Amino acid sequence: MTATVDPLLVPASLFVAALSVIVVAQCYRGYIRNESRPLLFLGAGVALVTLPSLLLYPISVALGIPAYVDVAVVSQLFGLLSLLYAFTRA
Repeated sequence: MTATVDPLLVPASLFVAALSVIVVAQCYRGYIRNESRPLLFLGAGVALVTLPSLLLYPISVALGIPAYVDVAVVSQLFGLLSLLYAFTRA
């Protein structure tokens, strides 16, 4: 049994991953420049929410292995907690 992949899924995922890297880099630059702790947690949250789930799915489909949903869900949980902390407590 072979998995079929929507031809737009992988390029779209890579585009969103690239945008995520740009946002994380800007957050890191803001953290270094201003020593702003909320920016550090904002960047970490964005990275944890977007990158693992975006990169795990295309890789698992390309290699023909089942997707590791647990890793993506745990990563998104910690990412959302980091974002919440950045907006409320940091």
